[in-house]
Amino acid sequence: MKKILIIVFCLGTMLMQCVQAQTIRKANDLMTCLPGWDIYKAGTYRYGPCFILNDEGQMDAWFAASGDTYGQRYYNAARTSSPVQLITVKTVGQMFESKEDFYRVSICCPTWSRPSGEHVTISVYAWRATYRGSLHQDPLYTKTVEMTDNIWIDGYYSPEAEADTSIRFPAGKYLWVLSEPSDYAGVWYYSNGKVSELNSRAFQNGNPVEGSYMMITQESGASLYWDCPTYQHSDDGGKTWTKEVKALLPTQGSRDQLSACDPGVVRFGGYYYLGYTSTENTAGLDNHLYMARSTSPTGPWEKWNGSGWGGKKPQPVITYTGNQDKWGCGEPSMIVLDDILYLYYSWNDAGTTTRLSTAPATDENWPAALTRVGTVIDKSNIPAADHCDVKYCDDLGMFIAVHTSKRMTADAYIDVWISNDGRKFRNIGKLEGTTQPGLHNCGISGDELGHIQFSRQQYIAYAYGIGSWGQWNTYLQPLQFNEALTTAIQDCLQEKKADGACYDLKGMKVTHLTKGIYIEEGKKVLYK
Repeated sequence: MKKILIIVFCLGTMLMQCVQAQTIRKANDLMTCLPGWDIYKAGTYRYGPCFILNDEGQMDAWFAASGDTYGQRYYNAARTSSPVQLITVKTVGQMFESKEDFYRVSICCPTWSRPSGEHVTISVYAWRATYRGSLHQDPLYTKTVEMTDNIWIDGYYSPEAEADTSIRFPAGKYLWVLSEPSDYAGVWYYSNGKVSELNSRAFQNGNPVEGSYMMITQESGASLYWDCPTYQHSDDGGKTWTKEVKALLPTQGSRDQLSACDPGVVRFGGYYYLGYTSTENTAGLDNHLYMARSTSPTGPWEKWNGSGWGGKKPQPVITYTGNQDKWGCGEPSMIVLDDILYLYYSWNDAGTTTRLSTAPATDENWPAALTRVGTVIDKSNIPAADHCDVKYCDDLGMFIAVHTSKRMTADAYIDVWISNDGRKFRNIGKLEGTTQPGLHNCGISGDELGHIQFSRQQYIAYAYGIGSWGQWNTYLQPLQFNEALTTAIQDCLQEKKADGACYDLKGMKVTHLTKGIYIEEGKKVLYK
């Protein structure tokens, strides 16, 4: 062990001497960004990108994307909807069949932008062969509801079920009816938008019509979520991408049900670990940091529950304890180095900061072993700075952090920070190169452990756009590392193909070819 420590120390000294040959005083001493291209065109948004680079230009990417409604839809959202003013047709309703039990049925209802004063009565019946036959019995549930625009009106199995989530609709056929409307009570209707594989039938004034109303069956909890991570893969360095899929969803009825946002991903020990931001505050404040794991980049995911993985009651791995009227914590970025997990996250309370917690990556339940280091980057005096994405550069033996400043403005730019130990960072200024106006929430590429190697093409990406909130493109740009710096470092290294005689930084033999840096007989070996 003593011999290994001496070797590592000598290598660290040698590497620092190489860096000093090209002192990194400003960002372009380290890297610049080259012209890039859009990888998403708004739409809504895909921001806060997290990239894992694999071999030969392959890239996995996760983005923060807009949310959706929970539950089983009985309408096809890809079709065109139109509002039906209930007073003109007297009543509307829909028979539907569910193969599984559920908690409530919900219908989306407009009021033509009237914020209050409208109302409608919802009634739910067991289905009895026909519409009129179903109405010739007492309803399971009926209630007059005060409306706001695009409210989700809920129907239950009984009046008691509103307060008791254990009372559920058994699998079967049911009918809901909206009646006794005020002047501007309405319902969204898809005339050709029925989901073909689901048994349902729409009615107006008791008569069957084609299509479906905007209805869903749901569990208890919020009706919709704001954000969720989506996933895409590229085989050609980000030029083309696979079809986008929703990677992870919030858990309805739980602490994270309002949102799962700002994904940060690493892979170790056979699992992808995806950290995300969520809150129980409907104003979007007082956020916490959550974690999930999966053997696949798209799930299914096991969420951290406070003592282990799995179940339907996720708990934060970092709980915000500051002013509840501030944004809180989240926006994770992770690195695994020497079997230690470095978990970086925003903590925005009195100021705008990045904090660090660490845990042993060899511990399967590492969230329970997190040790808080504290604030490592303070951006409070930088105008409109947002979250940091942090990577470790093997070639430099340094941590690199990036974030946007003057975000969402015409003067927006990317700030760069570096650190020798991951705990004390210094700002080296603006990343040079032409970037897009209005940029924000950037992410820098790395491997599955959150490491950067000069031998691989690296990238930075961000959302951008000015004028319309949420209407943002996503832009990807290659990074070019300073040639004098890379040359100085490589001159210090013996470039050689790694083989079974090589050792990694822990003194373990390398038994297979891997791109990285190795030790052989006290010398550092860089294999490209």
